[in-house]
Amino acid sequence: TAAGFRFAARVPAGGRPETARTVRFPAARFAFDWSAGRRRWLVSMDGRAAVTSDGTRLGAATVVIQYVAVEPSRFHDKLGSTTPLSRTVGSGRAVVLRDGRAYDARWERPGAEDGTAFTAGGKPLAFAPGQVWVVFAKK
Repeated sequence: TAAGFRFAARVPAGGRPETARTVRFPAARFAFDWSAGRRRWLVSMDGRAAVTSDGTRLGAATVVIQYVAVEPSRFHDKLGSTTPLSRTVGSGRAVVLRDGRAYDARWERPGAEDGTAFTAGGKPLAFAPGQVWVVFAKK
């Protein structure tokens, strides 16, 4: 696809069983809990279940935690706090969550107009069909 993502229903070999993962930021916390019944990673933000306006629980078939360089940008919010800039061109470490498993991965994006490729053990890593959440975490 244009984003560089690959999808396949077949669960990739490798990885390790994982049912929960939390990503912490200075002012927020995202948690992803595997629901085998829904075949989704259910999302919580700051300890509260994330839901749509009609109360449906948010979830994704695949969650990518992409570790990137984060630095202050030239932008600020209305309170004057600096908005962070995530550097997504280059390469680095990632963790891909799918089907109740965690895969240690590498990401690579040669240029700003290119998609991001994810590999595990040097081979392309396919995401589960469906929605993908990508979380940029500070490396």
